[in-house]
Amino acid sequence: MITHNLTQGTPEWHAFRATHMTASDAPAMMGVCPHKTRSQLLREKATGVVPEVSPHQQRIFDQGHRFEALARPIAEKMAGVELFPAVGSSGVFSASFDGIDLLEEVIFEHKTLNATLKNLAGSDPLPMHYQVQVQHQMMVSGADSCLFMATAWDDK
Repeated sequence: MITHNLTQGTPEWHAFRATHMTASDAPAMMGVCPHKTRSQLLREKATGVVPEVSPHQQRIFDQGHRFEALARPIAEKMAGVELFPAVGSSGVFSASFDGIDLLEEVIFEHKTLNATLKNLAGSDPLPMHYQVQVQHQMMVSGADSCLFMATAWDDK
C-alpha cells in the first residue's frame, strides 16, 4: 500500500478520491449502498460531478470525525496497537482509514452509533454495506484484521 499525505475533507483529498475507487464508494459499486445507487456512482465517476455537501451533512460528518477521534484511544487499548488516520492506495483502489497501525496489520473503522448498529445482537453480521467497505479497506491495506466500532458521545 502507498500512504498519501492527505487530510480528509481537504480539496487535495477530494481530488485524490476523484481518481480512485474508494472504500466508501465500494458499497455503491456492489449495489448494496443505502444512500447511493450504482448508477449514481457511475455518473459521478464519468462526469466528475459530485453532489454538494449540505451544511446539515457537513455537521453530521464533523460530528462523526469528532466521535472517531474520541473512540480511537479506546480502539488502541482494545487492539493493543497505536492507530493513526491515514489515506492509502493500491493501484486504482483507495481507502481513508479511521485508524491503521504502523505495520498495516490492523485497521480501525468507526461509525456513529445508529439504531441499526445499536440493535445488532452479538452474533448478527454487520449490514452488508459496512462489510463491503471494510473488505475494500482490508484489500487496500493488506491488513489482517479490522476493529469495527460504533459510538456516540454527548455534546460536551
